[in-house]
Amino acid sequence: MPRLQLETGIFLCICCLSSLLRFVVVRRRNIKEGKIKLSFDDEDENNKTLARELCSSIFKVSEFADGYVNAIHEDEFWRKARTRKICVFFVTSAMAVVETIDLGWSIIEEDGTRKIWTNISLISFSLYLSYISAASVASRDVDFNRRSIFHVFSLTATALLLLTSSAILPPHGQDIRHAITMYLSISLVFSAFWISAGTKGGPTLHFSPGAIYSEDFVSEITPMTKNNVSESTGASPWDVMMFSFATRVIKFNYTDKSVQVGDLPIIPLSVRAGFLFTRMTSVIQRHKLRILKWTPKRGSGWELGYQLVRANTSELWAIVGYTLVAVVLFYVPYFFVLRLVHSLEVDPSRSDRSWGWWYCFGLFMSRLLGYINIEQLWLSTTLLQTRIKVELNTILFTKTLARKDIASSSAVIHEIVQKNSDGSSEDAPPGEEILEHEGEFSSKAQIMTLMTTDVDRVSSVAMQLFSIIDSPLEIAVATVFLYKLLGTSAFVGLAVTCLFLPVNHIAGKFVMGAQNNLMKARDERVSLMNEILGAIRMLKFMVWEGKFEARISNIRGRELHYQKLSYTIETTFNGIWSATPLIVTLVSFWHFAVFRGQLLTPSIAFTSIAIFSELRFALSSLPETIIYGIQGFVSLRRIEKYLQGEEIQYPPRGPTGSYEIVLQSATVSWPEDKSPSTRSVSVQSTIARQKFVQADMTLNFPLGELSLVCGKTGSGKTLLLLSLLGEVDLLSGQLSCPRSPIDTTLIPPGTRIKPEDWIVEGACAYVPQTAWLRNASIKDNILFSLPYEEERYNRTLECCALVSDLEVLEGGDESEIGERGVTLSGGQKARVSLARAVYSRASMILLDDVLSAVDAHTAHHLYQDCLKGDLMVGRTIILVSHHVRLCSLGAKYVVALENGRVVYSGDSTGFEESGVMRGLVESEDKGKSDIEGEDEIRDEHVAHIVDEIAQDVRMDTSTNDSHNAEERGISAPAASATVQKVLQTPASKERKPAKKLIDEENRAVGRIAIPVWETYLKANGSIIFWTVFVLFFLLAAVAVPLENAWLAYWSGAPARQDVDHDTIFYLRIYASISLFGLLLQTSRWFVLYNGSIRASKVLHERLLRVVLSAQIRFHDTISRGRLLNRFGKDFEGIDSSLAGNLGRSVENGISLTVTLCAITFVGGPLFVLSTAVLGILYYKVAKLYGQCGRDLRRLDSVTRSPLYSIYGETIAGVPVIRAFGASAKFMADMLRCVDTNSNPYYWLWMLNRWVAVRVNSLTSAIVGCIAVLVLLLPSVSAAQAGFALSFGTLISMDLVLLMRHFVGLEQAMVAVERVKEFSDLPQEGSEIVYPRPPASWPSEGRIDCEDLVVRYAPDLPDVLHKISFIVNPGEKIGVLGRTGSGKSTLALSFFRFVEATSGRIIIDRLDISKIGLSDLRSKLMIIPQDPTILSGTLRSVLDVFGEYQDAEIYEALRRVHLIPSVDSEISQGVDTNANVFRDLDSRVSEGGENFSAGEKQLLCMARAILMKSRILIMDEATASVDYATDELIGKTILEEFQDRTILTIAHRLRTVINFDRVMLLEGGRILEFDSPARLMSDTSSKFYALCRATGDREFSALQRLAEAEPIGA
Repeated sequence: MPRLQLETGIFLCICCLSSLLRFVVVRRRNIKEGKIKLSFDDEDENNKTLARELCSSIFKVSEFADGYVNAIHEDEFWRKARTRKICVFFVTSAMAVVETIDLGWSIIEEDGTRKIWTNISLISFSLYLSYISAASVASRDVDFNRRSIFHVFSLTATALLLLTSSAILPPHGQDIRHAITMYLSISLVFSAFWISAGTKGGPTLHFSPGAIYSEDFVSEITPMTKNNVSESTGASPWDVMMFSFATRVIKFNYTDKSVQVGDLPIIPLSVRAGFLFTRMTSVIQRHKLRILKWTPKRGSGWELGYQLVRANTSELWAIVGYTLVAVVLFYVPYFFVLRLVHSLEVDPSRSDRSWGWWYCFGLFMSRLLGYINIEQLWLSTTLLQTRIKVELNTILFTKTLARKDIASSSAVIHEIVQKNSDGSSEDAPPGEEILEHEGEFSSKAQIMTLMTTDVDRVSSVAMQLFSIIDSPLEIAVATVFLYKLLGTSAFVGLAVTCLFLPVNHIAGKFVMGAQNNLMKARDERVSLMNEILGAIRMLKFMVWEGKFEARISNIRGRELHYQKLSYTIETTFNGIWSATPLIVTLVSFWHFAVFRGQLLTPSIAFTSIAIFSELRFALSSLPETIIYGIQGFVSLRRIEKYLQGEEIQYPPRGPTGSYEIVLQSATVSWPEDKSPSTRSVSVQSTIARQKFVQADMTLNFPLGELSLVCGKTGSGKTLLLLSLLGEVDLLSGQLSCPRSPIDTTLIPPGTRIKPEDWIVEGACAYVPQTAWLRNASIKDNILFSLPYEEERYNRTLECCALVSDLEVLEGGDESEIGERGVTLSGGQKARVSLARAVYSRASMILLDDVLSAVDAHTAHHLYQDCLKGDLMVGRTIILVSHHVRLCSLGAKYVVALENGRVVYSGDSTGFEESGVMRGLVESEDKGKSDIEGEDEIRDEHVAHIVDEIAQDVRMDTSTNDSHNAEERGISAPAASATVQKVLQTPASKERKPAKKLIDEENRAVGRIAIPVWETYLKANGSIIFWTVFVLFFLLAAVAVPLENAWLAYWSGAPARQDVDHDTIFYLRIYASISLFGLLLQTSRWFVLYNGSIRASKVLHERLLRVVLSAQIRFHDTISRGRLLNRFGKDFEGIDSSLAGNLGRSVENGISLTVTLCAITFVGGPLFVLSTAVLGILYYKVAKLYGQCGRDLRRLDSVTRSPLYSIYGETIAGVPVIRAFGASAKFMADMLRCVDTNSNPYYWLWMLNRWVAVRVNSLTSAIVGCIAVLVLLLPSVSAAQAGFALSFGTLISMDLVLLMRHFVGLEQAMVAVERVKEFSDLPQEGSEIVYPRPPASWPSEGRIDCEDLVVRYAPDLPDVLHKISFIVNPGEKIGVLGRTGSGKSTLALSFFRFVEATSGRIIIDRLDISKIGLSDLRSKLMIIPQDPTILSGTLRSVLDVFGEYQDAEIYEALRRVHLIPSVDSEISQGVDTNANVFRDLDSRVSEGGENFSAGEKQLLCMARAILMKSRILIMDEATASVDYATDELIGKTILEEFQDRTILTIAHRLRTVINFDRVMLLEGGRILEFDSPARLMSDTSSKFYALCRATGDREFSALQRLAEAEPIGA
């Protein structure tokens, strides 16, 4: 009877019982669950959160399936499955018959009890297999089919391994009958194993790509593949074990140039965003961490960590199970190595190889099974990492949709987290709590960092969980093994590790401190970079590129300082832990060979070294795990702090279910995060001092009517609107206002809505003062995910005065508008934003100053045709506007505010009689455009004026908008069609396809180009650096074979009968070699990381300089998300992972070469031949892996940009999204973006596993070949055999790691490739050109424009056509013209944003094309229509680089009337809002969003007053300012800029009517250029026609002002 047969049978019976128990548990669970249901179907309706509402709105039960409802060839699958299961049934039944017959013979022959029980156990095993097969034959349940197949496979695989091992063991009294029975049973088990291994668990599936991917990627899928779901859902056991379901991806990539998202199979349900989001949200609601009476501190990170564990319990248990198996399988091969080498010591002549064969088989199989198990372990960790990443991203996004918009209302400066400008904050105690302001998240870029960097850091911890479980267990197993080898010497050596235990605590504190500071510096840099990119035009206007480059570089220097510190700590820590096993080895060998005097044989020496090496990996992985764990925990705390921030409150409807808009003694203020986890005393108190409060408001807005909210700049009008939307803090009183349901815009495609059902009662729409637009077409921005209703859409375009604009744009309403509507003028942005509200289904529309961005004529049109038009009938409109005279007459209810107080509320008649109105309109001495005049315009429409203004010369409805599409480089026809023509032929109108403003992100194909490698290598250092680098790595690699060679020599001393040297001699040499190698191995990383930090600095400086100096058209046509992706995620990879991959690739490559040479020396030609064959296979696999891996990494980077874009858009526009009820729609879009990005990431890791399992199988074969060779060759001594086998382990490891790290290096180099792509951009002209102009230039301010021709690109038409004019010194010129006339192009030409095609501009006798950009732009000043300020303090906004005294700054603020002219102390009550402009240390939030648009414009004007440029260009500089303040600003211009030359682009005719001259542009040509008085006296002039169009009373006023003395006189 073969050895261990009974034990094998008993073990197999135990496995059967475990299988049966598993079936029972799963069946009971399925019965209990009953059916698939959404996570919140059974929860309390009174406890709903936004996340739960989103889940209910977005998902259906049908979406929580892998696609079995659309199974492909299902009947054919079940037919094949039944056939294979029937075959398994007959094979296992045959085995039962064979064992039954053998049982009968055993009873007859009286073979003994052991044999009988062996037969019984094997019969029971085979009958159980037959039962499983038979039970599943008739079933069509996919889950039961998969479970039964995998159970049969697992059981037969176990039986095959055990029975084969038993058969290979040397015979022990075995007769022929037993042998026949045994081999027949093995054959039948193998047959059942083979059949079950190839049986699929489920049919191939199809799932609609539109439910997974974003629309852009779905449109690229050609052709549509039917079986488009990952085959892992129905893979056979063999496919799962070998990851063969990924072969399809590799084959496709091998036959095609590059792979696209649509070419990849859809990821399985377990990692899809929708499924994970609902489950994670349910876990957060249901599970709170509580241990007895202890609960974690809010924001500590523990509760979120616990919830992640609860959400991923099954995956964590899988990791634990695989880890436990891995710990055992790591050391089983060393048992076989020990026994094999020991057998060679006992039998050097190889007279009996029977046991040797079993050792070789055991060595091969244990390594193979260990590798297969470890790949399944890595699969589980990869799935866990992906799941955590998706779960955190989705709940963070949901929180952003619900969280108070603190980022827009609060103020934070970049220096707030920086104790000293010289970075002295690094002196804080290591491991200190995250700095006090970490939880504020007042910057939108900080929120973006949470969703990107922090989420990645937390999810990466999943890859380290294995080490947390493995390392302690490995140490325990290794200790037992070493005790068997070395006895008590093992404990003496291992006791040394206790000395290093405090290192964990010390290093952890240092790592925590360094990581905190690194993350803060990175947050600060990305935040500032985000602001700079958003304000790039201002930077170029002000010539601030160099100064802000220095500021960014300073922050980057601190960031790299902490990165270098982190590297230093990591390398030192790793060096210490690498020294631990070495010292343990030396102490153990000393105690064993010297102290105890034992003989160190080759079997003991090399097995001990192998175990110590394995122990080295266990110990050395601990510091890396600790470092990653600390980094992840820091990020986890930050995420939890954000998640625990306060959310907006949904106010209840009226007591009777009505939709009243009522405020009762309500006091509101800008939102503050008062949650304990994020509250910071210092910052909150600072903000509290400048907190604006709107107190004691009692208002009742009439339903279905127009209400007007007016007041001076900064009086709190926007705060009132946001309070109605629930976006601010209600401090006291009551507020009732309807809110849009979160799924208002989430309408299934193809849905038709009846016109009478279009308006949804209680739904809201909001148009902010600064238009929020998506990076999409004009049409998409207006529809805002609602169905396209042609009639309503066309009427919306007409009433919002957009028809003529669309005629100008080459692509019409399909024209892309870029990020933040960059291709549109301020007026166009406002009207597109207004059109979105008009088209919406809202019954209540809140409009924040939409008329300020347009000219007077367009304002009249919007008021009459839009606000009072048919589309607004029956809708509640609350309008904030400075156009008080225009809007008050038609308003049913008027609210006037002043400094946070309601000074009037009531009807329009009472408003006019109250006297409040007089302080908000033009002064009486400038004439009146009174109510009767407005009535003339509305009622009579001034028929005689219309007759005078011919259609071909009249200003269209979009007159005087600036920064228009044509001026941004989009060609336009010379004339516009009438509205009627546009509306009559909307569908048939032929138009060129809309140009793609922002092209799809480029993605390189093939291997990393040589120039990319050269870029990175040169950035690291010169030839001297690389010489030192190679020298250190070569010497470190040679140390390992020297150690093993000396150990072989030492352990072979008894065989050589060496008596000349004692054990101390050998131990000293061995210790010297080992310590020298450790020193080199540690030092080489210091060399490499120094070069890496240098490269990071060089590459960042290069990219920053190029991006800041790039032409403005580049910034207009590139997504900010792409640039932030480079500056953020890509540089994080370059900083933290690229160097490691490079070093380890070189290390493994050199080590592999040295190892091959060493083994060839021992194994000879046979080993060279076997290695060559296996090497070819390695190359084939690596080639496939490298090509596909690069493409997937690039695809991962490309698909990440849309995800970043939707993050950025949502963070910036969350009040608008919530107001429109678009939260569910944005959540659905975000989930699609997440799935689109997860797909290449998932398949990248599946590819890694596919390659690793095959390569590791080959490495197992290499080790097996070495074992067979040393067994067959008597010339190989036991010492040499141990040497070869130890290196066989190294070569297998080196091959795997070399391929993995080199491909990882190529994938990491994709970041360099992407950075280099943007490092070679077309640049603007030289900053400085010699000879430079005099320092006093321009001293006069004279402008001569001679035959100026400008176009934006060679393939685009001219925008300006031979313009010539002269501006005398000190003249004030008004510039008017319709959209596309060239106003803004002319303004940009002065700053050389666009270079002249021909002609020239001369300023004070100097041609500006001959002057450096720095010298030119620093001498000019522009106040743009869209004011741009950066975060910081009021002082830093006005005096960015500390060039002025406080007194000068205060005087500038007085000049623009932001503080009173007489700065006296004013007694303020408790409820009075302080003037924040009195304190220069007042905080300014990102983009100045804690100020109104008017206040920001006044700040920009104050900055212009400080700079005192001779030539000033004003582009609608006071459009958002109330009329009273505008008059005061006019006086300021008269006083402050009297001797300066001013060019003003204006919408308000009063702004330029008293200028010296007015320039009227049309089609890029000057039509009229003369004084206003002369032009108005000429009744045929177009300026006269424009003035007459304002009405008789206003025309008279304009005439009087024009005849007065010009302000420049």
